[in-house]
Parts: sequence; C-alpha cells; structure tokens
Amino acid sequence: MSEQLAPTQDEKTLAGLAHGSILLGLATSGVGGIVAALVIWATQKEKSPYAAAQALQATVYQAVTFLIMMIAWCCWIGLYMMMIFVPLMNNPGAFEAAPPAGLWVGMALMIVPLGIWGLIILYGLYGAVRCLGGHEFKYAIIGNWLEGQR
Repeated sequence: MSEQLAPTQDEKTLAGLAHGSILLGLATSGVGGIVAALVIWATQKEKSPYAAAQALQATVYQAVTFLIMMIAWCCWIGLYMMMIFVPLMNNPGAFEAAPPAGLWVGMALMIVPLGIWGLIILYGLYGAVRCLGGHEFKYAIIGNWLEGQR
C-alpha cells in the first residue's frame, strides 16, 4: 500500500488557481478559465498528480458548465422573444401605449440563468478554497466520473 504524500504549497496553489480560473470566464465569455485550467493540467500531469487531477476536474467542470450556461441563455432568449414578439406580431397596434406584459415577465425570468451562473462560479471558488487548504476536492458528478476514467 503506497502512501500518498501531502501536496506541497506550490501544488496547492496550482490546484487552487485551476479552480479559481473560473473567474477568468467572467472576462472572457467562459473560455479563459477553461484554457487556464487546461494549461495547468498539461504542465502538471507528469509532475504533480494532485495538481493535475484538480486541474483536469476544473477544466471539465468549466467546459460542462459553459455548455449548460449557453443552453440556459438560449432558452431564456427564446422564451423572451416569444413573450415579446408573438403578441406584437398578432396585434402590433395594441402596444402603442404600453409594452406587452411579457416584457416584464421576461426580464424577471432573467434571474434564472443569472442565478445558475452565480452558483456555478461559487462552486468553482469553493473548490479553489478547498485546494488552497490542501484538501482533496471532487465535483459532485465530474470528480467521480474522472476518477473512474483513470
């Protein structure tokens, strides 16, 4: 039975940066965080099993959540367009005095994709904090799946 060594401070930092790179997604439409975590994984896969495993999880998590967010925003846009344009196309003159009610409902429903986005970012930052503390961290579904792939 082999003992697993505790991660060094550099390994903890790299693992934390991989998870924390989810913040780069805010400035780069999601792609920057994926690339940063992928670079950390590529540079550490031969050097540090801890940092490489955490960076791979962060890469997959950010790629999957990027796709989820694109789907969420597309659904919101489709719903919003239906709530605005369908009533306008049916009776264009009816909304000269006031906008259709769907405008306000659609704006209120924007909270759904924004809330999902916020939770995704917070979960990634939680992973960063756990790794900076030197703890093992696994995303709920992705971590177990990736562990089974090794």
